[in-house]
Amino acid sequence: MRKWGLALGGGGIYGLAHIGVLEVLERYGLVPDVLAGTSAGALVAGLWASGVDLTRIEKEYGDLFLGDEMYEVEVKPLSRSLEVTQRGIGGLIGGGLIEATIDRLTGGARLSDARIPLAITSVDLVTGLVVVFTNDPPASESALDSLRARGRIYLTSAKISEAIRASISIPGLFVPKRFAEFVLVDGGLKDMVPVFEVHRMGAEEVVGVDLGLHVEHPQNPTNLLGVLSRSFSLATRETTKRYLHEYATLILEPDVTSVSGFMTPAKVKSLISAGRVCAEKALGRLCKVLC
Repeated sequence: MRKWGLALGGGGIYGLAHIGVLEVLERYGLVPDVLAGTSAGALVAGLWASGVDLTRIEKEYGDLFLGDEMYEVEVKPLSRSLEVTQRGIGGLIGGGLIEATIDRLTGGARLSDARIPLAITSVDLVTGLVVVFTNDPPASESALDSLRARGRIYLTSAKISEAIRASISIPGLFVPKRFAEFVLVDGGLKDMVPVFEVHRMGAEEVVGVDLGLHVEHPQNPTNLLGVLSRSFSLATRETTKRYLHEYATLILEPDVTSVSGFMTPAKVKSLISAGRVCAEKALGRLCKVLC
């Protein structure tokens, strides 16, 4: 089998579809040699690469979106006014409890503990650079310089939970993750489906899981989260399609268009099923490319 890698894209709650994709790949022994994730894809990729099984990822992922206790709201309503904390200026959700939960699930694992080459993307608000957390950085100074010229830098000394926390930080919703000298937000801002990183880590064939089909359908968001998510997705869609065209051998597109609004247990199951159905339909093409 040719060396291949999997790039799991961002998509908020739609990231549950990644679990279904991985379930099918595991069942048929199609385990990627390298793995990259952005935002929701970073959550699934980071947990899976650190050894958390898919059944537990499903439970914990659902709990993260269904459980209000996971979200420390940084803007607190007081009668008719708003009390904005110092951190709340940067976002509505602190993110610390989510990061702590991920750290517990991974047993405090660091990037170096991941069982396969892993890359998780984020973006530095200060410089605009794509900041990639990875256990498989470029091998030479010249390669690092070349990638820096492309607007990318690489960090290898971090916990997986820190990398995920940075990558999921949708601007305006989450307070940015401060790490070293960086102020980090959602990697999808510049790299929604990190197929480039899979290619960089040496994969001969690159499979991208794109959750963005819903973006191209008319939508009418009715709450703050919906407005932020829709705006973010629209702004990044054309860049995402260009990267997929340039670097992906095969693109999987789970049909998540019928799921919207707040999460329920039924929607969790529906999204995972969408990923499973998509991967099963693509098995013939996957085997043709990889085997």
